[in-house]
Amino acid sequence: MELTMSSAIWQVMIDAAIMGGLLVVGEMIRAKVKLFQKILVPPAVIAGFLALFFGPKSPWGLCFLPLSGSFGTYASVLIVFVFAATPLGDKGSGGKTLNRETGGMFFNISGIAVLQYAVGMTVTLLFLMKMYPEMNSAFGLMMATGFYGGHGTAASVGSMLENMGITGMQDLGNTTATIGIVGGILTGMLLINWGTRAGYTHYVEDPKELPLSMRTGLIPEEEQKPSGLATINNICIDQMAFHLGLVLLCSIAGYEVCQWFKGFTKGTFGLSIEVPAFCLSLFAGLILNLILNKTGGQKYIDRPTIQRIQGASTDFLMVSGIGSMNTKVVMDYAFPLIVVCLLGFLANWFWFIFVGGKTATKDWFERNMMSWGHATGVAATGVLLQRVVDPDLKSRGIEDSGIADIFNRPIIIGLQVIPPILISTLGSVKGGWFTCGISWAIVIAMWIISWAFKWWDPKMSLKKYRV
Repeated sequence: MELTMSSAIWQVMIDAAIMGGLLVVGEMIRAKVKLFQKILVPPAVIAGFLALFFGPKSPWGLCFLPLSGSFGTYASVLIVFVFAATPLGDKGSGGKTLNRETGGMFFNISGIAVLQYAVGMTVTLLFLMKMYPEMNSAFGLMMATGFYGGHGTAASVGSMLENMGITGMQDLGNTTATIGIVGGILTGMLLINWGTRAGYTHYVEDPKELPLSMRTGLIPEEEQKPSGLATINNICIDQMAFHLGLVLLCSIAGYEVCQWFKGFTKGTFGLSIEVPAFCLSLFAGLILNLILNKTGGQKYIDRPTIQRIQGASTDFLMVSGIGSMNTKVVMDYAFPLIVVCLLGFLANWFWFIFVGGKTATKDWFERNMMSWGHATGVAATGVLLQRVVDPDLKSRGIEDSGIADIFNRPIIIGLQVIPPILISTLGSVKGGWFTCGISWAIVIAMWIISWAFKWWDPKMSLKKYRV
């Protein structure tokens, strides 16, 4: 296909360059401003707000940055890259199963996700929709979408709902994701201070100041390490180009199947049904990864390189998502957002104490910090918080959450895809109640299963390591 609008491709380059520049500025601000170091605000969040304040969606008209009007649409494309990269390089569970500790972690990080959906839908249907009769029940998905899912899921689910005719969802999802990631770090540090004073922490008695590199983001030269393993000889093809090619291959496969399925259902049933491209790109990644595992090609895939591509896509996605938020929509929903986000943090705290605290026979507090990070946006938050109370990573929270993630992936993908389809096809009220009922049923079922398999012991007391 011949490119006839060269200005369009140059505008994409300009947008990408500005986003990249803002990420650099965001890192510089994080490295210099003590307040941002104390509250550990990610540079991508800083960059996103700079794009919002000085871009085309500036609430004060300060449109200094020459970003295009389509700047916000990049998030819905970048999320396809993120999902396409998710399975690549994954060697599977390696024969590992859910034992007492990994099963407890599975219940911990999966159950809180479903609980967030259940709580969000319940308060929306019983309370918020009565105060705001024009509100769609899909608003009940936004807290879980942003808190557990993060900005990536907010972009995917938000764009899916907007394609179904439910407006404002991407803005609301990005708002809850931003509240989740920043609030998750702040509340996580408060929990750590409480836990150390109460004697629940095993490896530290005082939350010591984080290493300089974790606060500023800049790693000193003597601590710098290689970020990947060279599996491809650069004489033939660049390592990054090879791995990026794999991600793009799965991305375009997901997009093409999405377009084909829309045309097929339109021609066959007279109704165009859209399966999200991000979901299909994940399946394409799973299929390619399976082929690589079966043929021996897996040894040439460097997982850290794939994760760098995924991480870079997520950073740019956050800039696009936050920077294109419609502040009017956010202000119109200010009270409902406050309600669901407060309930989200309360639900996380309840789960932390009464469920997560009873899923591990040892180091329950340290392992739960990993779960807290999952429940407020990104696993990286969990890693950071766990490092504060477990500097040498003795509690195995990171390893066990990685194993649990393999098993909970179908549940999380289902929560992202099925509820919007139910609400769109059955209607706001009926689809909302159906989603709400399913969410609570899954929570209860998971509770019963974990109790039966002894992954969770309701009689267990929270272990103290110091009086």
